[in-house]
Amino acid sequence: EPVLQWVAIKRLPPQLISKLKISWPNVESSNDTKFWEGEWNKHGTCSEQTINQLQYFERCYEMWKSHNITEILKNASIVPHPTQTWTYSDIVAPIKAATKRTPVLRCKPDPAQNKKGRRL
Repeated sequence: EPVLQWVAIKRLPPQLISKLKISWPNVESSNDTKFWEGEWNKHGTCSEQTINQLQYFERCYEMWKSHNITEILKNASIVPHPTQTWTYSDIVAPIKAATKRTPVLRCKPDPAQNKKGRRL
């Protein structure tokens, strides 16, 4: 099991940090740095034998650029909305069409819906 490491986010190039703020923000709070540290500790450390932290975050950005899920969904008229909901297949279909892969989606209870609704 990988050892948790401190992520030197402040040592990443400022241009990359700017790109990550757009491509991989923390959607549940405003602390992107803490989010990225968690992602590195959970996923990045597994690849540490072949790529370093800088390469990991650069690759994350490149993956976002090649498969921008936000844009894919936007092109299918699936955008954040206070009352509109979509089915699992509504969301999966455009992603699968664009990427040629079936995404794995996990939902969690939406506190605003008193646990009746779910959100990605």
